[in-house]
Amino acid sequence: MRKPFDQALHDENDQVAKQAVRDLIKFKWNLDCQEGDKYAVDLVVMKDGEILGYAEVERRHNWVGEFSFPTVHVPYRKQKFFSLNKPTLLFAVSKDLSLAMYCGGEEILSSPVEFINNRYAENEPFFDVPIKLWKTVELLPF
Repeated sequence: MRKPFDQALHDENDQVAKQAVRDLIKFKWNLDCQEGDKYAVDLVVMKDGEILGYAEVERRHNWVGEFSFPTVHVPYRKQKFFSLNKPTLLFAVSKDLSLAMYCGGEEILSSPVEFINNRYAENEPFFDVPIKLWKTVELLPF
């Protein structure tokens, strides 16, 4: 079973998290980002008009301060974003927008899948990605 789309959660989290990642990508790598299509990957990462890759972004409300879990659960439904014609990074952003972790799509796809019950769905599949595969970066201040 998959988590149903929730417009209120999307409205609360989507734009602020994507803007934080856009700013990070510009600051850290001097690359530009365009908004992806409505049902496509969140951000298209570019340099001088050339697409270099993609960024998928999610905000994690259970993460404040140090990330204290041994793995990161990535919804299996996001797998389509990690098999595109260019590399994709997944950015997980903390609740307060001060930190982000990112991991490459190849590493996510090679991680084991677990079925987890959560408040949104029962027995939902997630990639169980070891924390050692993620890089943590500060988002604020720049």
